[in-house]
Amino acid sequence: MLALAVVGCGQSGDGAEDEAVEELREGGAVEAAVVPDLKADKAYEIAVLLPNAGDPYFQQKSYGYTDEAEKVGVNLSFFDAGGYGNVEEQVAQIEDAIQRGVDAIAIAVTSSTAVVPALEEAIAAGILVVGDGVFPESDRVIKRGEDSVVAGKNSAEYLCENLNDGDTVGALFGPPGIDLVRLREVGLKLGLAECEKDIQIVQELYPLSDIVNSTDAAEDIMTAHPDLGGFFTFGSVVAQGAVSALQSAGYEPGDVLVTTVDLDPDLERMMRDGWAQQTSVAGSILLGRVVVDTIVEALNGENVPDEAYLLPKTITLDNLDDFDRSILYPPE
Repeated sequence: MLALAVVGCGQSGDGAEDEAVEELREGGAVEAAVVPDLKADKAYEIAVLLPNAGDPYFQQKSYGYTDEAEKVGVNLSFFDAGGYGNVEEQVAQIEDAIQRGVDAIAIAVTSSTAVVPALEEAIAAGILVVGDGVFPESDRVIKRGEDSVVAGKNSAEYLCENLNDGDTVGALFGPPGIDLVRLREVGLKLGLAECEKDIQIVQELYPLSDIVNSTDAAEDIMTAHPDLGGFFTFGSVVAQGAVSALQSAGYEPGDVLVTTVDLDPDLERMMRDGWAQQTSVAGSILLGRVVVDTIVEALNGENVPDEAYLLPKTITLDNLDDFDRSILYPPE
């Protein structure tokens, strides 16, 4: 088990996003937000379990956790499973957290099902568990994340607006077995079904979030469908794989549209160079803060909603310089 670190002590949307908030509230969830001036009643011990800490998303998010932990006065220990395929490693990390008697676990899971028994064992031991973005399938776990359906629909809307009638899309949905992938897939398909143009997904693959697997998967789709109009990709790393495959095949920027979720410096460069066109940003750092605040409120004895979500906003080259970067990037 790898302990990475130990740390001591919303934007307004458009009408569609407001409607999405109402849908969340009708389902018992609310829009997530940071709690101003929050302080912990004591220095709680929180284990943060990540599936793939090397991913730029989690590297950025770690600043949100650590900075908020220092503000509210709690201690964090970070653990990395080393990749979405390392389910047994994450289960072992949960068991270790139980043995250590932490006050809370924040977890982005490697598998939405395989880690549930260990997490429910932690809950039975009196440990608060908050699912962070990538959730376990358990009603006993508090959930904080992005609205992944909206993220998928954002990409579908961009593809609908910018592809021609009859164009096709390849989907690199990301690691199998996690609910976030399923929900983004639902959003993408709902959005394309609502499109007035006939735009079809011609192939769906589920690569792990690394460049090698993502490049191979993109190449497989491009080989089978050489007239592809666009890609939907799981995140920045998978988008890099798709772009690598396009470059190797001799495509020019913009020949095939690449849409994705989240943002980091590598993806930003690809967007400015014309290789990627659209992403959805909820804010990795902001979500890290929300998760810490949720845990502290609950441990302080406050009632917290079972579910709360950040609403991802579409980012393209047109507004790449115009959004609140503090939700995503640490201070320079």
